[in-house]
Amino acid sequence: MQLSKFNKQNYSKTEEFYLSSIFFLFGLSIMSLAARTPDIKANLQVNNGTFGTILSTGSLGAIVALLVGGQLVHKFGAKLSMQICATSIMICFFIFVHTHNPAIYVIFNVISGASISGYHIASSGHALHRQDDLGKTIVPKLHGVWAVGATVTSLISFILAERISIAVHISTLVILVWLLQMNSLAKLSPTFYAPSENDDKYEITSIKDFKLKFNVMLSAAFLSASLMEFISADWATLFGKEELSMSPSLSTINYISMLTGMIVGRFSYGWAISKASEQLLIRTSGFIGGISFILFISLSKYLFPAGSWSAFLFSYLAFFLGGLGTSFMAPIFNGIAGRLFSGSNAIAVAQLSLINTVGILLFKAVVAWVAQLTSIFVALLIPATTMVLLIYFGKIGNSERTSVSA
Repeated sequence: MQLSKFNKQNYSKTEEFYLSSIFFLFGLSIMSLAARTPDIKANLQVNNGTFGTILSTGSLGAIVALLVGGQLVHKFGAKLSMQICATSIMICFFIFVHTHNPAIYVIFNVISGASISGYHIASSGHALHRQDDLGKTIVPKLHGVWAVGATVTSLISFILAERISIAVHISTLVILVWLLQMNSLAKLSPTFYAPSENDDKYEITSIKDFKLKFNVMLSAAFLSASLMEFISADWATLFGKEELSMSPSLSTINYISMLTGMIVGRFSYGWAISKASEQLLIRTSGFIGGISFILFISLSKYLFPAGSWSAFLFSYLAFFLGGLGTSFMAPIFNGIAGRLFSGSNAIAVAQLSLINTVGILLFKAVVAWVAQLTSIFVALLIPATTMVLLIYFGKIGNSERTSVSA
């Protein structure tokens, strides 16, 4: 398929396919390790506390990228930025599955964190430009496609976990994904703005001019909602394997269930926000992703014996509800950020993301050592409890229903 006679006011099926593919492939690659964390931990030969701390270092790179990434994308263009970041991600993931040295893993985890954030900034910035050109909403669907990619890669892990080594699995996957990413970006070439044509409203200010706008209530609410997604990515599979005695393949279903809940929520967001207020959705998410998660994860741990299908099914249900609960929160809180802060909506969102990433870095380390000193079950109660706080934080949202253009 070729993009011939490109018209920026027209969203052709060909463009939609290749633009969706760069989000799908992004999710397919960067979430490929989430379902195989037990293998990574075994390679590094570290305890839960050290392992979780190592994983948290990716946030350091993400913070740097959030400070300067927008400036670099603005200067070099979204296409080149995505090409560089995709290449860096491929190299880092290749090293992750071949090294047994924790120090080397940390170094490349920081680089990977920066590259992942850089790719996210470039891809989302380009999608926002195209959304403005078209005058219709396309970004939420693209983020849903990302979640589909993350789910597919977890399903691949489910199939391969007991059949192929993590080194062969991930190495082959990231190389194939990189080739497909380069092809999709080449096909999309006519749709990219030249660096000099980029609109400043999607540029993140430089460090010299950076002025952080901090809203305590909004930042606390967004962090409370985000922890479930990020903590589960690190610990859902390990919880199944180490505390419920699941096989390597069955333990991946915990994270697959989480992603399935997120997909259901993200693809139904437009419908939900047209039927209910932000306040109601935030508070309902706190109940579903917080209280319900705590109930079902506790039943899986204490009501049924480890190794039983009843324990497995309640665990899967808990993570599905956790994913469903957190799925609406990013678009809702990003929208609130844009309303609260004057100036560029994108800068407000970037600053909210920066604050959130710092919080995630700190909480990941705390959760890791809680898991080490107590259990993974107790550690998972931390993000679940912060989700419950959304019942209180709901008051920051609009009390009226919102109309969403399709």
